[in-house]
Amino acid sequence: MDIIEKYIYAVTRRLPAEQRDDIEKELRGLIEDMLSDRQGSSEPSAEDLDAVLIALGNPALLADQYRSRKKYLIGPVIFDTYLLVLKIVLAVSVFGVTLAEAIKYTLVTPSSITNIITGYIDTIFSVAMMVFAWITLLFVLIDHFGIDIKADVAHKKWTPADLPEIPLKETIIKPFESIFGIVVAILALIIFNSAEHLIGIYYIDGEGLRQITPLFNTNIFPTVLPLINIILFITISRELVKLAVGRWTKKLALANLVSNALIFTLMAIFITTNSLWNPGFFAFLLESGFIPEGIEMLCIWNSIIYGFLFLLALIFIIDSISSLIKGFKYNAI
Repeated sequence: MDIIEKYIYAVTRRLPAEQRDDIEKELRGLIEDMLSDRQGSSEPSAEDLDAVLIALGNPALLADQYRSRKKYLIGPVIFDTYLLVLKIVLAVSVFGVTLAEAIKYTLVTPSSITNIITGYIDTIFSVAMMVFAWITLLFVLIDHFGIDIKADVAHKKWTPADLPEIPLKETIIKPFESIFGIVVAILALIIFNSAEHLIGIYYIDGEGLRQITPLFNTNIFPTVLPLINIILFITISRELVKLAVGRWTKKLALANLVSNALIFTLMAIFITTNSLWNPGFFAFLLESGFIPEGIEMLCIWNSIIYGFLFLLALIFIIDSISSLIKGFKYNAI
C-alpha cells in the first residue's frame, strides 16, 4: 500500500494547508472504494493498485480539480512553481528597491517628503509590474511549448511509477533556508552592481550620515565584478534547485559539493586580487587610531583575508559533508 501513500502525498502537497487533511481523507476513501469495486473483499494486487491510480490520473491534475480556485492562464503542472518564483522575486525586488532608496536618501538630502513618497511608490510599481509581466510571460511560454521543468508531473502519459518517494524527515530541505539564500544573493547583486562605492566607513555628524572612504578601489573593482556575479548566480541557481527538489538526494548533494568548491575558488581569487582594496581605507584606519602605529597594516589585512578564507572553507566543508550524508545515507536518487 506504500504506492497509495505516495499518490496521496503527491496530490495533497500541492494543495493549500487548510485543505490537505480533508482531501487526504476523501481521496483515501475514494481509492479504497475503487479497489473494493475491483476486488471485493480480497487483497488487491499490484496490478489493481496501478489500475486505480491510473484511473485517478496525474496527481498534479487531480490536485487542480480539488482546488477551490481554478487557474487556467498557466497550467496546473507548473503553476505552483510559477507562483513560488513570482512571490520570491517580487518580495526580493521590493526589498531591494526599499533598501536602495533608503541608502540614497540617507546620503543625499531630498527636496521634500512628497518627492520621497511619490518616487518610492513609482519605483516600486514599475519594478513590480516589470517582474510580474516578464515572469508570467516566461511561464506562459514554458506551458505553451510544453517545456519539461518538473519531471515528476510533466509526463504526457502518467503512470504510478512516476510517483516520487515521500521524503524522509532527515532529508527535507526547509524552504526558508533556500528563500533566505536567494534573498541575500539578489540583494548582493544589487549592491555590488550598482552601489559598491557605498561599501565603506561612515560617520554621523550634524548633517546626518556621511561616508568617509569606500572599501574597494573603484579603478580595479570593475575588473573583478564578473567573479562576484558568477558566484551569486551559482548561489541563486543552487538555492532555486534546492527549493524545487525539496529534499537532499545523491545528485543534489554532489551538485552542492561542486558548487561549494567553485564558489570558494572564485571567492579566493576575488579577495586576493592585487590592488582590490582602496589604499585610502587603510590610511583612515591608521590616522583614526583604529590600528596602532608601528603595526604593518598589510600584514594585518592579509591575516584577516586568509582567516576569512579558512572560515569560509570550514563552512563549505561542513555543509558539503552534511548534504552528502543526507543524500547517500538515506539512499535518495
